[in-house]
This record gives sequence, structure tokens and C-alpha cells, in this order.
Amino acid sequence: MTSIVFDCPICGYRSRATACLHCGGSLRGLDGRDVLVVATDRPWHLWHGAREVKRALFAMLHGHEFIGRLRLPVLANAVVLLALVAAFATWLVPAFEAAFTSEWWVLDGLRRSHAQSGSAYWTCTTWLLLGPPLLDLVAGPLQEPLREATERRLLGDWRLPPPSSGALRLRDRATLLTALLLLWPACLGLVLVPWVGVPLTAAIGAAVAAVVWFEPPMAPRGFGLVDRVHRLWQHRWWCLGTGAALQVAAAVPFVNLLALAPIATIAATASWLRFAKF
Repeated sequence: MTSIVFDCPICGYRSRATACLHCGGSLRGLDGRDVLVVATDRPWHLWHGAREVKRALFAMLHGHEFIGRLRLPVLANAVVLLALVAAFATWLVPAFEAAFTSEWWVLDGLRRSHAQSGSAYWTCTTWLLLGPPLLDLVAGPLQEPLREATERRLLGDWRLPPPSSGALRLRDRATLLTALLLLWPACLGLVLVPWVGVPLTAAIGAAVAAVVWFEPPMAPRGFGLVDRVHRLWQHRWWCLGTGAALQVAAAVPFVNLLALAPIATIAATASWLRFAKF
């Protein structure tokens, strides 16, 4: 029988055979049950995306695929997160507090109305926008064993392709971080806008987390930054739910210190495999 080259609609990998060599055409969820690919995104998938983060935590703690693979990812997460917290406490927070104690040339009324809470708003906004890409830039490459373990848990013990070029993935990470640094000042202004500023900034933070953490499962399948954003938009409700839940997890003690990047990698990989690929 003649083999053909095709992109598998289940796992998304390219295969040269009469059937996919990487998944066998079947898919399970993190809880071990058979699941169906989600073809159409709906608003209620916001909840499904958020729930995948909780399932990722339980799978990481109890799944045999993750045994022996957690030490380095957890250590990397803890070291980078502690470094970020130290940087925030040493430089950013004092700078933000000083900004709200001195008069502004323009919009000083906005400063006065946020004199007590403005520095906290700016600190949270900075984390929402820059925390995930900074954590991923250093700790992300060390989460690759968890991405592979998640795929084996969901697809079965099939032969997986080798990971994509680390140099290309580092370039995409640096490009995204640069874009977010340019967006950062605008978000610092947006969060101070009455009524709409906080929810809009939170939504942007959820979207940023989704774009950052869906990189591990999508990069090995050949998706660059632009293609990744386009595909995530097709499943925007699910991705926003996952991103929002990961931003909430960043505020949970010990979960943020020990497991934020590992959980994000597992949840994003499991979510991506649920999506229709074409």
C-alpha cells in the first residue's frame, strides 16, 4: 500500500504512512478518559480551558508518566520565580510607589485618585504582562520533558518526533517579550482607567499567558509566533480560560513557587491536543 504524507488531525504531527505513527488516531484526556477533538470554539469553553489547569495539577502529582521528570522543571520554576520576585521588590515596587507620590505633568488627577492603590495596580499589571514571558524565557526550555510526558499520557506510548530547534524557539520567545515590553506602558495607563481598566487589563493578561504557554506544544509542530496567535484565536475562549486560570495560579502560594511553569506546560499541551488542527 502506498504511503502518503499528511498532517494528523489528532496530534498535529506530520506522518508518512497510511496511519499516523505518532498517535494511532486516538486521544485521551488528562484524566485518562477518551475525549473528542473540539472543532468549534464557544464561550462556555472558557470554563473548559480553566478546568484543564486543575486537571494538569492532579495529573502532574499522580500520573506515572511524570515520575522522575519533575525535579529539574520544578527547580527551574522556583529559581526563576524567586529571582523575579526579588527584582520586583528591589526595583519595580519602590519605583512605582515613588511615581505615585510625586506630581505628574499630565493627568495628575488620575494619580491622586490612585495614590493609595496605584503602585499595587502597576505591580499586578507588570506581572500579568511580563511575568509569564520572563518565566518562560529561562524556565520554559527545561519544561520539555513534561511536554513529552503529557503527550505520551494523552496519545499513548507512540514514537514522538524530536523537539524543534531551540534557537528558533528562543527567537520567538525574545520577539514576544520585546512586543510586550512595548505594550507595557500602555497597559500601565489602561489599568488606571475607572471601571473598565482592571477587567481589560486582566483579559490582556489572560491572553498573554495563553500565547506564552501554548508555545511548547505548538513549536514542535512548526508553528511560529504569528501562526500560533492565529491558531489560538480560532480557539480563543478555551485559550482565555486556560490563560486566566494560570494567572490565578500565579497568585496561589507554593503552586506559583514550585509548579507554575510545569502546570502551564501540561495544561497547554493537553488543551492544544483537544483542538481541531485544521
